[in-house]
This record gives sequence, structure tokens and C-alpha cells, in this order.
Amino acid sequence: MARVSLSRLVNKLPRHSIIGRLVHPLLEERRTLAGRMSWIGIAIIAAFLFIALFAGFVAPFNPLALADQKDIPPWTNAPVLRNNSFVTANGTWYSVENVSGVLTPVGFLYGGNAQSVNNVGSTSIRPGQYVEVWDFQLDIKRDDVRAAGFAIRLLRDRTDSGHFARVNVSEDGGRTWLASYDIRTVGTYVRIDLTGLTGWSASTLNNTNFRFHILHESDAGAPGNLTVDYFGATATWLSYWHLMGTDLLGRDVFSRVLYGTRTSLAIMAIGVFVALAVGFPLGLYSGYRGGKFDKVLVLIMDSLYSFPGLLFAGLIAVLLGKGVVNIGLAVTVIYVPLYFRVTRSQVLSAREELYVEAARAAGARPSRIVFRYIAMNVIVAIPVIFSISAADAILTAAGLSYLGLGVEVPTPDWGLDLSAAAERIDNGIWWSSFFPGFVIVVLTVGLSFLGEGLNDIVNPLLKKERT
Repeated sequence: MARVSLSRLVNKLPRHSIIGRLVHPLLEERRTLAGRMSWIGIAIIAAFLFIALFAGFVAPFNPLALADQKDIPPWTNAPVLRNNSFVTANGTWYSVENVSGVLTPVGFLYGGNAQSVNNVGSTSIRPGQYVEVWDFQLDIKRDDVRAAGFAIRLLRDRTDSGHFARVNVSEDGGRTWLASYDIRTVGTYVRIDLTGLTGWSASTLNNTNFRFHILHESDAGAPGNLTVDYFGATATWLSYWHLMGTDLLGRDVFSRVLYGTRTSLAIMAIGVFVALAVGFPLGLYSGYRGGKFDKVLVLIMDSLYSFPGLLFAGLIAVLLGKGVVNIGLAVTVIYVPLYFRVTRSQVLSAREELYVEAARAAGARPSRIVFRYIAMNVIVAIPVIFSISAADAILTAAGLSYLGLGVEVPTPDWGLDLSAAAERIDNGIWWSSFFPGFVIVVLTVGLSFLGEGLNDIVNPLLKKERT
């Protein structure tokens, strides 16, 4: 039924109209190699247009957000191990420093001495002193927490016999305390597993709720020293499932590829449509008028066409600056000569046809002859050039971004992401560069298939040779 309805709809299109001269051959020759290439190209382009329009609904994450741990492989939920010391602390526990051989209190424990293993530590000089620490910056992205705990190390030479640390744990910012642990081992790490203590989640292990109260205790209650060389929280959580993994910052590669479709298609559309809008009318006018004006335009266009495309676009991009619109305009400059040359060559043939002579003999104005008769016949060749130049525009835009001349960071862009990840392939992190490169290849192949297929179908000389 759908096929019959489509056939009826196509049959209503006049065969000699602009659309009819493309649609009818596409349907009639759909079983030939050229027809199949054209329809494969159309399907690929339609798929990318759908992605560009609905990327906001399809993408599982914000392409700019740090969605997960960095360098998560594709097709997997990877366990993410975190081990971070605290950032914030308060209490009556003094940090001390050695001044002329004398340990002198210099202030409350805050970060420094007990944040790293440096054999200095932060010292309490009497039992009853305490410190409360939090803000471990574990950066838990998902509630699927598999393990939680803490690690502590007491210095042997600055912790007196009989003195120990009593550590209390809180999951609600210190309003309630779940359990306490006595740490008596000195000179080595002590790791305490808190996994079964409660149902840990991203909210209970965040920077404010996950807290520890460290109290200086003594068996005899006598004065003495207790020195904490390191205190940190540990956690293991299962990452989200990522179809294409995450990049070096923790952004979802799949989401960036989807949104990058918008960027690439926008640059391509600006480049080829503006080039068409400029090059096609110039080619029409120059080819029909001829004379010195035509020679000057041909000289200018041939000079522009002789420059290497990527180099010329890069030069224009440097002058215009970064951004989607500016890069699209830089790409435009490459293809104006292409549309001009193709259009002009078609016009030179069409203006000698009998129907043009008949229009002149009937007294038609030159503008009517150009736009009503010549343009309507010449424009059929434009879709072929349009498809091929669009494929090249995608590669040019990606190349400019790869060289740092394209869009601004952190805009989702295939060339930009490919450039950022290319140096990490040697480290085994292949996915953050493979997938942006892969979609560039797929889209350019689809556009090339459409261009080559249309050229074989529409070009009457090739059709004649084939038959």
C-alpha cells in the first residue's frame, strides 16, 4: 500500500520539473548500482539530520557536563575507585612545627599536615582534643556504591604508648554518628571497611554529609602525643553504562558525538548554501554575458580555486576567528569557485540550445532567458556538486577544528574531540578518538555516495555510455 501511494505521488510530479528530473530517475534506477548508492546516501543523510534535530532527546547526558569518571571504556559499567584526603577540618587539635627543636602549637588542623603522607603529620598534645574532617571530594556520580571506608596512618615516633585515635563516622553532616573505631596501630596504614554500616549513596558520600570525628584517647588518661600522618576516605562506585565510553575529562563520548552532529551540519550548511547562493548566480550571469566581465570573473575564480582548500580555509578562519558561523563562512570561500565554474560551464552549453534561440527570437528579456530557461536546466546538475562539496566541507571543518582553528572549547565537535584524544591512543584509550573519526567517515561516505550516484543517474552522457 505504501509503495502504491508513493508511486502515485511520484507520478503526479511533472517529469520535466526540477524535482521530477531527480525523483523519477532515482526511483526508476533504484536497482542499479548508481541508484543503490544514491539511496544509501539519502538514508545516511536522513539519519544524521534526525540525530541533529533530536540530539537533546537521544543523548543520555549533557555533552558539556562531567558525567562520570574519565576514560571509562565503552559498553561497560566500570568500578571507580576513589581515595581522597579531606579539605575542611575544625576542632581543638593543634598542628605543630619544629622550631629550634621545640614542638610549638601553630594553629588548628586544616588540611596540610594530615592530608598527605609526609612523616610530619598533625599532632594532638593531650587526650580529649579532637578534630572533625569532611569535604573529601570523592565525586560520586552514581548511587550504585559498592564500598566505602577510610584510611588512617599514625606516626610511630610522634605517638606515645597508650595513646590512640577514636574515629566516629557520620553520613548526615555530623548530626548523628553511626559507629566508632579505635585505631591503635602505628607506623602503617589502617583501612576500615564501612560498606555494611549503612546504605551508602552519592548523597551520603558527598562533600558535606560524609564526616569523621577523630578523638585523641589514652588508656591511662595521661598527657602525651598522638600524630596523624594521613587521613582519607575511600569509596568504590559503579560507573554509568556508556555506549562509547567517556573522554579524558569524564564527558560522555556518545552524547558529544550526537551534539557534534549539529555543529558539523551547521558548518556544512552555512558553507555550501552560502557558496551556492553566491557562486550559482555569478556563474549564470558570467556565462550568459561573456566578454571582459566573464574573463575577469574566471580569472578571480581560477585563482581562488588553485589554493589548497584546507590551507585557504585556515587562513580565512584565522582572519574571522573561531565559531560555527565564522568557520562556515571560511568554508564558503572554498566552494564559491566550484559552483561558479560548474554553473558557467553548463550555461555556456545551454545558451546555444534552440529553446534559448527561440526565446530570443520571441523577444524575451535577457533576465527571463537566464532565470526562466537556462537556470531551470542548469540547476539539475547542482545537487551532484552540492553533495560532493558537502562531504568535503565536513572534512574541512573537522580538519580546521583538529588544527585548533575551528570552534571554541568545549563545544561538541567531531574534529575538536578527535584532536583532544588523538595523543592518547598510544595509552590504549582508543574510543574517545575512534568514534568521532568514525562518524566523520560515515557522513562523508554517505554524501559521496549520493553525489556519485546522482552524477551517474542525472548525467545523460554517462547514462548513454552505460546503456
